[in-house]
Amino acid sequence: MINNKFKYYILATLLVSLINGCSTDDATSTNTSTPKRTELPEVNDENCQDNNILKITDKKIREEFAGLCIRRGSFKPSPKIEWR
Repeated sequence: MINNKFKYYILATLLVSLINGCSTDDATSTNTSTPKRTELPEVNDENCQDNNILKITDKKIREEFAGLCIRRGSFKPSPKIEWR
């Protein structure tokens, strides 16, 4: 049979899980005091330099903008190769 010490460990683990699950630090919480999302800067050579990207203080916007900078440009297909 399960001893009492093991039961207390299980109870403590469940309690900690419930407390962590009810945390409000989560970014999806509806908090009216958070500022609205700022607009992304224009994706160009000047704005996509590392020092200008680091000036963006909001982490999510900075990551999204850096991703857009990496993917900028146009598609250039490779020349067709004729295989025998």
